[in-house]
Amino acid sequence: MSKSSREEQLADFKDRLATAKKHRTNDRMELARAEYTQALAFAEEHFGPESTQVDTVCLELALFYSTVKEPAAELAVLERRVRIRKAEAGISQIVDALQDVAECHKLQDRPDVAESTYREALELCDESIEAHHPALRMTLLYFGIFLNDQNRYDDAIPVLERSLAICKLAKDIPIFTAARTAMNLGESLLQSKRHAEAQVLIDAATPVVTHRGQTPNGDFGKIFYFLGNYHQREERFTEAERAYDHAIQQTHNAPNVNFRNLAYIQQAAASNDLKQQHPQRAEYRLKQSVRLLLRSHDEHHADVLSVKQDLVNIYIPAKQYAKAEAILEEMAAASDHPDFTDERAKERYLNNLGFVQVHLEEFPKAEANLRRALLSAGEDHGCYVIKNLGLMYQKMGYAAEAIQEYRKALPLFEQHLSTDHPVAEFIRGALAELETPAS
Repeated sequence: MSKSSREEQLADFKDRLATAKKHRTNDRMELARAEYTQALAFAEEHFGPESTQVDTVCLELALFYSTVKEPAAELAVLERRVRIRKAEAGISQIVDALQDVAECHKLQDRPDVAESTYREALELCDESIEAHHPALRMTLLYFGIFLNDQNRYDDAIPVLERSLAICKLAKDIPIFTAARTAMNLGESLLQSKRHAEAQVLIDAATPVVTHRGQTPNGDFGKIFYFLGNYHQREERFTEAERAYDHAIQQTHNAPNVNFRNLAYIQQAAASNDLKQQHPQRAEYRLKQSVRLLLRSHDEHHADVLSVKQDLVNIYIPAKQYAKAEAILEEMAAASDHPDFTDERAKERYLNNLGFVQVHLEEFPKAEANLRRALLSAGEDHGCYVIKNLGLMYQKMGYAAEAIQEYRKALPLFEQHLSTDHPVAEFIRGALAELETPAS
């Protein structure tokens, strides 16, 4: 074959592949399938069934099959790449192909097969051979990440420690790979309660992974979130704030944003803001969290309601009753959904709604919601609800009715909570006031 003919065939092959890729990118999947099929047939005919060109098409096809959710076909082409490389390529190339197969098994919920594939790849590498180091350190990194994903943090620690050690053996240390490994090792150590060691590693890696030249990574966002939670528990609120800010930046700017994770980070950061006496910032974060969760969850989902409850917990102590009412009306409406089954939560939402409406002097609404709350009362027989009915009547000037409700509520607090419970003390004070004859 002449040189020009070979070059023409390679150019033709690249054009076919580029066309297929363009169709896939633009969501023209059947056109992409046809082009990929033709590109594979062309590569097999002109370059051979074990050629690098066939290998290249197989990788592209794997991405296509993953997109159109054809897992068996995806695995088949990835395994074909392994066979091609075992016949023609070196250790590093074989290990790279095995990593893709392992990842495929992991994503298709075959963790045992994924683990055995990672171990097969590791067995091919010889740590005494410097040329094997790049493939070895990356396989150890991916295997460690896999073990973390399986919540096997103690197993992941030695794997990631070995990867980090091999990074340090290189003449030119692969800085980003080392930082990436340190971050994931930090996650393992955090989850294994080795917090101080984890913090050292994550702090050292942070300038590298957060550098503006690096693509943000949602996995790093998750790790910074864990670190922020640790700092918050230890009452290091400034350090927690810094970790949460990194978590938000990494998660929000990642190529594939996980809005659910971002919402959780904002909720945790809001809790930290409150501990630093920044309620307005916490309110802003929680509102963002709600909007993010509603991208994928319904109004009655427990996570959405949890964040809204955090907002209510800001508004009521601050006596921002109108703001609390708007949120609680949404929560009460959500609790009417057929799939919502938490009766204690429903009681709480309606009780809180009635409480704020009492303070807003919307008495007919308040009574209606408090009566509804009693229908969902639990073992404490709605003692908080009955207390709020007493409060409502007291504010309305109906002393006899208020005394009647307070007298019902007081023994329930004493029985189900304690005699010196703050609400029980409040009721005794209210009764003393109402029952004292006017002079």
